Amino acid sequence: MSERTKALLLDIGNSYIKSAMVEASKEVFGQPLAIMRSNNVKALKDNINQSQRVIVAAVGQGEQVARLRILCTELDVPLTIVKTQTNAFGMQCAYSNYATLGADRWLAVLAGRRLCQTQAYAVIDLGTANTCDLVLGNRHLGGWIAPGFSLMRDSLINNTELVFANDVFPNDLSLGKQTVDCVNMGCAAAVKGFIFAAEQKVAEVNSEYSVIITGGGQRMVKNNAPVHHYFHENLVLFGLLEYLFI
Repeated sequence: MSERTKALLLDIGNSYIKSAMVEASKEVFGQPLAIMRSNNVKALKDNINQSQRVIVAAVGQGEQVARLRILCTELDVPLTIVKTQTNAFGMQCAYSNYATLGADRWLAVLAGRRLCQTQAYAVIDLGTANTCDLVLGNRHLGGWIAPGFSLMRDSLINNTELVFANDVFPNDLSLGKQTVDCVNMGCAAAVKGFIFAAEQKVAEVNSEYSVIITGGGQRMVKNNAPVHHYFHENLVLFGLLEYLFI
């Protein structure tokens, strides 16, 4: 990056904009990211102004990206919008139509390679949607997309009579003894089942494997998690670090 050393990384997701300011050095991969949350791009104006480069991943947030382009132009800060590629940093994408794989999933795949010691790994992101991607060596093998906890709960409430719930986000799985608890725990059980199925599938690929879990929903599955389950606050931002040096 020549003299441009300070970069603002942005993960523009469905619920929040997550950001981290980093220095472009090889040591950055071994350091924790100081992650901030905001609701809109305008709140990031000061951070953009303090950086020499902005690197962003955005999924389905065209309005926010348009505002970001305007801000970066006004402040004369170079903007890089990361897209999925058929091959990047030696990683091969499984999709034949690679442009349809969300950049968030692609970045999580890239990030996972730096975080685990095994050739095979599953990357699971628990958010508005739950996603899973499997990797063997430098090959992305494909994955799954399913409704996240909140989407499952809302769908059940909106499409089933006499079923109701509250806004409690369970941190562990137990048996409900009233409808609201049964709905919450049932959706939590579905999330755990998604992880269980992903682990079974990656075990078929290679007997030695890792499971990396990220996203806002990870707190519901952390309790009593197996030791080979690795939890990361934000794999998208970590994956964006790869783009610091191009």
